[in-house]
Amino acid sequence: MDTRLPSPSTSGEVSVEAAIADRRSCRSFAADRQVSLDQLSQILWAAQGITGDGRRAAPSAGSLHPLHVLVAAGAVGGVEQGLHRYRPGPHSLALVAEGDHRPVLERCALDDQPWVGQAPLVLVVVAEMSAMVEHFRDQSPPGQRGRRYAQIETGAVAENVHLQAAALGLGCVVVAGFDDAALATALRLPTGQEPTTMLAFGPSAG
Repeated sequence: MDTRLPSPSTSGEVSVEAAIADRRSCRSFAADRQVSLDQLSQILWAAQGITGDGRRAAPSAGSLHPLHVLVAAGAVGGVEQGLHRYRPGPHSLALVAEGDHRPVLERCALDDQPWVGQAPLVLVVVAEMSAMVEHFRDQSPPGQRGRRYAQIETGAVAENVHLQAAALGLGCVVVAGFDDAALATALRLPTGQEPTTMLAFGPSAG
């Protein structure tokens, strides 16, 4: 069953410059506060939402848009705990698996990163990596150019959502240290898809 998201705003009250100045990595989240449905809608729109000309919020090599965004909802108003897939076209969530997946994601993180399990919301960015490698196979260096494009696009998504979080008054941290194989297995990703980053969100405890 899909969860329809509120329409995102395209004219916020915080300037880009102010969001850049305020952006910080947050690793401590308030245990008693949720991410609202409106806030989730804005974050997902900033990540991969459809903009006014039918394109995506983040740039993509060849307009291939190989990225998918999975949402591990723990404490999000109006969204049941579970793993959801963001659907940019209808701006909605599709439930993939029930239950709280944050502890699983935390176990996939390298070293000690408790904020992955504590954040109300964790996004996982996944790339159609095999398709990207194949599409750009003729560009030098062979077999690597498509992978680089997917990683660059992931960085653009991460910055978009980091700035959107700052504009919303939410804490955010990029989690790039994780066991790739373990995370892919935990998410039951099909062959050819790879996780490229995680982002943890929530009201800051500080």
